[in-house]
Amino acid sequence: MAVERRRRRTKVWVSVVAGLAVVACAGAWFTWGGLPGDDKDDAVGGQAAPRQAPDEVRETVEQPPKDRSGHLGTSLIDALPPGKNLAMPGTWATSKVLVKGMNSTLEGIKAGTDEEAWHYRLPGLICGTTRHVTTDGRTAILFRSSKGEDAPCDRLALFSLNRGEKLWQVTVPMPKSGHSFSDPNVTLARGVVATAWGAGSAAYDMAEGKRLWVHKRTAKCRDGGFAGGRGLLLRRDCVNEAEKWGNSRYQVQKIDPQTGRSKWTYDVADGVNLVYLASSEPPVVAVAAGDAGLTDLISLDGKGKHRATIRLEGGNYEVDCSADLVNESSVEDCAHVVVGRKQAFITSGEHVEGINHTSNWIVSFDLATGRTDLKFESGQDQMIYPIRMSGDQVLAFKRSTDNFAPSSVVSLDPKTGAITPYYYFNVLAEANFMDPKLDDIVFENGRIYFAARELQGVSKDGKAARLWGAVGIESVAVRRPSS
Repeated sequence: MAVERRRRRTKVWVSVVAGLAVVACAGAWFTWGGLPGDDKDDAVGGQAAPRQAPDEVRETVEQPPKDRSGHLGTSLIDALPPGKNLAMPGTWATSKVLVKGMNSTLEGIKAGTDEEAWHYRLPGLICGTTRHVTTDGRTAILFRSSKGEDAPCDRLALFSLNRGEKLWQVTVPMPKSGHSFSDPNVTLARGVVATAWGAGSAAYDMAEGKRLWVHKRTAKCRDGGFAGGRGLLLRRDCVNEAEKWGNSRYQVQKIDPQTGRSKWTYDVADGVNLVYLASSEPPVVAVAAGDAGLTDLISLDGKGKHRATIRLEGGNYEVDCSADLVNESSVEDCAHVVVGRKQAFITSGEHVEGINHTSNWIVSFDLATGRTDLKFESGQDQMIYPIRMSGDQVLAFKRSTDNFAPSSVVSLDPKTGAITPYYYFNVLAEANFMDPKLDDIVFENGRIYFAARELQGVSKDGKAARLWGAVGIESVAVRRPSS
């Protein structure tokens, strides 16, 4: 089966390359590079990666490529019967593989190729993921105990992404009967996998899956969800005796990952409808104080005290923390914002000038004062989105909106305001899933990956059409992983 899958993808891959060759002949602007300075090696950052333990959540520091020509390196393409929907929860990458969740399957693709590295089928649907990956390439998955959408989402496993191996599995101690508020959510902090399911929460030792601690819901408060990474934050949803859960008041707690004890508690102001955890360290909370979406980012200090409020100004800035169909209970996945150690980088709303000329910008805000620092403009007919931090730089994606100029990966310098290109590229319309609200965008080890969160089968000439599930773009100078 795996051999046949590789053959199918290879056949499609050959036809795609042929199509790209035709596009490249149409003009130099449509090639996968061909821009001034392609042979330069600018010393962007020149930072060394921090020394991290194997069980820490990774903070990869990228280096600028020696060639600014980008090309399609990795692809995941498969057939789907017309009318059938395929949930694709979770996208992860290492230097060796791209891994994609697909219903009840994890699919590993060798980085820089379209070849299957491994294939792992779970007994039930994937029902929770985390974007976090450890330094040595591990992540956690929640899945249902058996087939069917009504089966409990109570299985938690830790996987090696490079090997496609399930390292351990536990059963989350959700109530056997009665209504659960939602499916669990899951995250990683150093040495710990933490999960919350409304009626309680628990954490497990990353090495062996041993349960470290468990929290139970009280009469007034329940654990709404965790944010991981450098630290571990917990959102608690609380009510007074006369109130209902639909009118929750929120607390944010700093949790010791090993013991489960709270180090401090921040009480969110009354009147806030929703709370998300944009960053665990430094702690940054996104709140919706009204019915018009998120209104503010609130930065906290090391003791849980209010530092500054960043106003999102009624839609002038776009921060979207709404969860996807699978990770409905996630509280830490916020698009259009990246939080560094001293600043938050937020995407503006879309600016339209003339006929169909769209652009936007990224603004950096000081977490200590809430004031704006620098503005990084996308340029005409482009949209810019922050992806993640890379040391003290911000990696961002510039998407072309005129179907002519190339898209690009760039590095933003918060100290100088400089925007430095990594590489330029185009993708076919069939593989154009580049909206951070709707699609997964991951940059790791010199490659940017775009992946759909859901696919719907269509027919072509009476047959199931091949569909793009994910693509990876890389510089032509990228180093290929060893087999």
